[in-house]
Amino acid sequence: MSEDAIARLKRTTLFKKLYENENSLGEHEISENVISVVREIAPLLERIPENMPEFTLHNGNHSAKVVELMGKIIPSDTLEHLNSIELSILIYAAYLHDVGMTASRDERNEIIANSPEFAKLRIFNEELSCKFDEAKKDGDHRTATFIEDKLFTEFLRRKHVERSSELIKEKYGLEKTPISWKGVPYYKLVQVVCDSHGLPVRDLYNTKLWRRDALVKDQNVNVQYLSVILRLADILDLDPERTPRCLLDFINPKDETSIREWKKHLSIIGCKISQKEINIEAECEHPIYERALREFIDMIETERKESILLLSRYKDNLAEIYKLDLLNPVTKENVRSNEEYIYSDFHFKLDFHRVIDLLMGERLYGDPSLTLRELLQNSIDAVRYRESMEKNEGNPFLPFIKITLKDEELIIEDNGIGMDEYIFENYFLQIGKSYYNSSECRTSGVEIDPVSEFGIGILSIFMVASSFRVESRRKPLDPLNPPAPINIEIPTAYDYFVRRHSSFADIGTKITLSLKSNHPFSSISLVEKISEIAPFIEYPIVIETSEKTETYKPYLPGEKINNIKNTKDYFEVTFDDEKEGIEGKLRIFGDINNSNIFGKSQYSVFAQNGFSIPCSKLLPENLFLSIQASINLSGQSKLSLSPSRLDIVKDERYEKLIDIIPSRVLQAYEKYLKALRDSNLISEYIEIIYNLLEENILSFSNRDLPEGFIYQEKEVRKFIEHIFLNYAPLLTISNDGQRTYKVMKDLNTAGLAIVGINDWAEKIPDAIILKETKCLVGAETVILMDEEKGAFPRRYLLDKLLGDFSDIYLTSIPGLVIITFNDQINEGTFSLCNRNFTYRMHNDPIEKTPLFVHPPVIGDWQDDPYTFNDVIYNARHSLFAKLLNYNKPKDEISSKALELLVYQVEKCLQHLLERVDSPSLKRNHRFKESASINYVLVGALKYNPQIFKEFYEAIEEYWEEAQNIGAISRDEDFIGFSLDDLPWFWNCELNDFKFE
Repeated sequence: MSEDAIARLKRTTLFKKLYENENSLGEHEISENVISVVREIAPLLERIPENMPEFTLHNGNHSAKVVELMGKIIPSDTLEHLNSIELSILIYAAYLHDVGMTASRDERNEIIANSPEFAKLRIFNEELSCKFDEAKKDGDHRTATFIEDKLFTEFLRRKHVERSSELIKEKYGLEKTPISWKGVPYYKLVQVVCDSHGLPVRDLYNTKLWRRDALVKDQNVNVQYLSVILRLADILDLDPERTPRCLLDFINPKDETSIREWKKHLSIIGCKISQKEINIEAECEHPIYERALREFIDMIETERKESILLLSRYKDNLAEIYKLDLLNPVTKENVRSNEEYIYSDFHFKLDFHRVIDLLMGERLYGDPSLTLRELLQNSIDAVRYRESMEKNEGNPFLPFIKITLKDEELIIEDNGIGMDEYIFENYFLQIGKSYYNSSECRTSGVEIDPVSEFGIGILSIFMVASSFRVESRRKPLDPLNPPAPINIEIPTAYDYFVRRHSSFADIGTKITLSLKSNHPFSSISLVEKISEIAPFIEYPIVIETSEKTETYKPYLPGEKINNIKNTKDYFEVTFDDEKEGIEGKLRIFGDINNSNIFGKSQYSVFAQNGFSIPCSKLLPENLFLSIQASINLSGQSKLSLSPSRLDIVKDERYEKLIDIIPSRVLQAYEKYLKALRDSNLISEYIEIIYNLLEENILSFSNRDLPEGFIYQEKEVRKFIEHIFLNYAPLLTISNDGQRTYKVMKDLNTAGLAIVGINDWAEKIPDAIILKETKCLVGAETVILMDEEKGAFPRRYLLDKLLGDFSDIYLTSIPGLVIITFNDQINEGTFSLCNRNFTYRMHNDPIEKTPLFVHPPVIGDWQDDPYTFNDVIYNARHSLFAKLLNYNKPKDEISSKALELLVYQVEKCLQHLLERVDSPSLKRNHRFKESASINYVLVGALKYNPQIFKEFYEAIEEYWEEAQNIGAISRDEDFIGFSLDDLPWFWNCELNDFKFE
């Protein structure tokens, strides 16, 4: 296959010209490199149908055809001027622009299983996702596989440009790359040309990316022109070679879009492409295919026209060398029916008045004051346009925008580019059409990143005004023949306008609104409203009201706009990447007074090209509790907004942005922790880290907040694990019995024992705990959960990192309970009825193990009584052994009995808590209070024997209930309940023990 592809390539005009150029220089390095790349890539392209079986062919024949078409559309004199580097880039691009559609079986499986983008694609395609789940549930593997293939095909279609770019870098971005000349690689230029075919033509106006003057050694390369040629040749591959009838019959596509694409191509019976014209003749068997073909021809015509417009900007040598002679429009006059139908364009049409009502009503915009935003956006775009134009011409320019609220009129005036009759008629009056997004604007030579997008905002005026007037004068392109100013009264959206003579002298626009009596604007709050609407615009605004005249000075991205009291800043993330289009800061803060300052969006400001946008979907819910943003988006980071601009569209732009922001936050967080560790005393560092733990700045915990998005849950979990392992100090008992801090990564988790808080150190020294632990379990490290601050999130993180403990020990020291971890032991802790059970409970002083024991660390039982019930149940105890088959109930009745037994135990535990926490018991207790529940319970039965009686009666009551439901035979006598069934230290005196 590779040799066939090479043979076809050698017959193309481009390759022959390349070879001819090299002959004149006496070398063939470039052509040999081209052949080696095609030899490698051609077999890959043949595999595209494996993952895109219903697509029209994107294989090696398509690439070869693109090269052939390039030779047809490039004018002969231009072809003579193209150097070998440029010719090779065109050939490389033809063969590499679709290579991202390839994927091995392993890569496909990996993407389907683990790619967040694929998961999102499936979630967003709700209909297919539901059908897939139903097919899997019904065991219909054929349908499930078909749907999964369809989703994967769509994934490759959406991502193939990006994947192609990555593959080019991976294969040819090496030190010794075939895409080079005399040791100079130029694969990046090939990347840029390939990237262009997935973008609108307007993106090619960015001459920083699509350069006209790139150099490879001494050879000039016009990347912009080469991109235009690739795009045209790619879209012009439409003859039947790409869709052979026999292949259609073999594939038999099921997808309607694929069927339409195949039939569209198969309808073509003639196609003539030359340097001067593109002619297409087709006969269609159905109006759907004819309409698809007509629309496709329109796309070709748009591409041709926009390409011509782009190249019309070339001057001097560029204009002489890089030409495109396709000046004749591509028409549809030779597209016809096969006489089985009569082609028509019948379709539903809109009711003008009803649609206008919708577009100028509160049902679309919600807040009538958003009219001010729409008008201000128009002024900002006009001023930005003129500023760019004046800069290009080398003229000084002082921007001016003024808003006046007086005498029931709202006036917005600016010295922007202005309008003449042509612009007013063709853009201002065209609902849904924006001049700043038009090809006419793009070809003007003025670079602007507009705010205006939909072209419907002007109708919002009628929410607040009964009528308005537009006065404007446009900056003349020819100062000797300036366009006349306009003065238009618009009394209603439904009727004709009133045109009047104008004496408007200054360049710019003035719009005067005659406000309704219930308008929302106030001279007192106007500045505040503008600040909310346009926090980061670059121009000051003069505001005049009946009370005063003042100047609104916008903020800079990164400035704090909303000050929050009683908070402490921890770290901030700075965004200043002009190429990325994100500017500003994210501030991570904590609550000093624990006053439950929640949320992100209410303290944050996000803007797009200076104008505020909703924040709620832009900040990650699972990263930090309190984030304050002050960020402006522009360029490639701009988001798609709803027409009201009150909502963000969750598309690829959104997905890209919400990946960038959290990833940068995580990077900044680790940098912040490194700086803390390196610049503080250990005691200060510990204090700061525990504050971070306490305020969930370092945590796995979920937020349950009704805003934001979940950012890469698995990756965040791994990151927090990494942070905790490397930066969170844990209190341990060293071999000499002293307390010392270590981080988790320095500990051997297989030899780890965790004990509870030891706040009875004068009675039970740490050295005694260490000795007991080493003697009993041989642990290498003993961790004390001894600090109150940050205790719960630290325990939570340890649970997540270490998993279930393997063993729990009741030691010979009263109240000292130990848990250990051993990943070699499978028979450990398990969960039933949302309770923890274990088969590995050890009781050192006595042979019998109790029914349950509190673990060494639980939640704050003094503040949250329910955590007092968080005990570990002994699955080997005879009461449970009757009900369990290893880690599951024996049957449904046993499951009910299990719930009854747990209920009785926990009822007694709650009564126990009331007694333990009672003032009388505390008064009679001879030892000070403790944060360790097991220390508190030492001697509990001695001080209150009633406790045992309650447990006995509860277990006896359970026995009867279990017999009633059939879990225990009625013939079986009650097995009893003794003090040995409770933790032994509940029935001892601490003073009876002496520790040495």
